[in-house]
Amino acid sequence: MNWLIENWVIVLLLGGMAAMHLFGHGHGGHKHGGKSNKQKSARDEKPDADTSAPSEDA
Repeated sequence: MNWLIENWVIVLLLGGMAAMHLFGHGHGGHKHGGKSNKQKSARDEKPDADTSAPSEDA
C-alpha cells in the first residue's frame, strides 16, 4: 500500500493507457455493417452526365 501511495502518478498513467487502449481511438462502439458511410456513399454514387461535351454557351 505504501508503494501505491508513493507511485500514484505511475499507477494513474498506466490506468489511463489501459483505458485508451480499451475504449479510445474509435475501437468498438457503433459500427454496423463493416464499412464506413464515406466508403458506402463513394461506392453508391452514380457518375453525373457526361460533362466533356462543349456547352452551348461557348
